[in-house]
Order: sequence, then C-alpha cells, then structure tokens
Amino acid sequence: MPQRIVVCAVFALIFFGLPSQASMMVYPMETEVGKNGAAQIKALSQSDEVQFIKISLKKIINPGTPNEKEIHADISAGESLVVTPQKLALTAGGERIVRLVSLAFPEKETTWRVYFESVSENTFNKANNEKNSENRTAEVGVSIVWGALVHVAPAESIVSLKYNPGSAEVINEGTIRLPLRELAICNTTGECSWKKETSTVYPGTTIRLAGMRFSSEIKYRVKYYNWLKNATEEIELPANQVN
Repeated sequence: MPQRIVVCAVFALIFFGLPSQASMMVYPMETEVGKNGAAQIKALSQSDEVQFIKISLKKIINPGTPNEKEIHADISAGESLVVTPQKLALTAGGERIVRLVSLAFPEKETTWRVYFESVSENTFNKANNEKNSENRTAEVGVSIVWGALVHVAPAESIVSLKYNPGSAEVINEGTIRLPLRELAICNTTGECSWKKETSTVYPGTTIRLAGMRFSSEIKYRVKYYNWLKNATEEIELPANQVN
C-alpha cells in the first residue's frame, strides 16, 4: 500500500520539499462560503498524464483547540456543506473546478476540510460499495492528499469575546471566528498599550493566550479581523461573568 501524505497547508509543501513529487495542486488552500452560499476550489494538473481524483469532505470539531478532530460529513444534516463533483478526471496540464454549496447557514460558523486524493483508474471507476480487489502489494510510490480548509458563514453574525479573570483564557461566545490582531491593556484614563496577538478563537471554544494573565481590575481591548466584512474591527474585551 502506498504511503499517503496529507498536505493541509502550502508551507508544509515548501518546508518538506514536496512540490517535486506533486502531480496536482489545489487552490486556494483556504476559502470561505459567505452570504452567497457558495465557493469554489481549483484542482490544477502538473502531470503529463490523466489523473483520477476522489474528493471527500470532513467537518472539523473544536477547531483551533487541543481537542480538534475531524468527523465524516453527514450530507443529510440541514447545515451540511455539499461538494460537487465528488470525483473527477484531470487531464494533462488541465484544471477542474470543485464547487462548494451550503444547504443552509448554520447557527454558528462551521469549519470543514475538503480532501483531494489521486487514485488509480480502477479505484476511480468502482462504486462506493464495491470492495477494492486490486493487488495492493504491487502499489508503490507516494500518494499526496491535499486538504483545503473551508469556513461556512453563520445565519447571523454575532461578535462576543470575553476573558476569564485570573487566567490566560478567552472564550468566543459569538457566532463567527475571530482572528485576533492586537490586544490592549488600558488604564483608567482610557489610554491603551497595544501588543501583537495572532491567535484565532472559533465560536464556542476557549483558548489560552501565551504570556497573558487577565485581571478583573484592568480594562482590555482587542482588534480582530472580520472576514464577513473584510475589515479589522476593535471591541472592548469584558470579563466572563461566571455564576
């Protein structure tokens, strides 16, 4: 059975020197399904031969946390993301477009990964419920699986970020992910000292900010990128009121 290498970011390709082995490229490696409910990803051939590509979809649970994991997508779910086509033949030097459509906007932003895997013509032509009877011991080489990250917008965009006093934790109680840009510590006169912050907090998750410890006696502000508005915004960071 050939070794499978999952490529989930462009920097992995550059760092490990995989482009020389890759016969296909996927672009973009990260995309968003906004209020229009659709997006697309291109598969680009870098081969002199026809390639057969299988496409699969997984939902990411607890993204950006130590508990992050992927589960198979449930197409019957009302908030599911649909990918079409689910397999394609990529001609030498050609390109194909894969479309992403949100059946319904979720309550909170969801995160997915779309996988592109080059397979044999035999595997490509088999029905999903057929067993692969190929002699796997005869297969050699490296199979590179591309994983493109997809974010799906919520039905309503709500920004709500709070900190837990006495800790380094911030929790996103809103409905969209918040890529933080800067964090400020402010005095009683409203003057703020800003420092760079590059963490991303997904809806319903809590993360720890390195080198930080929040105090309820200090005022804080944050700047974050709002991808739905394509703008950097600033808000107060209040304390989380724990009952």
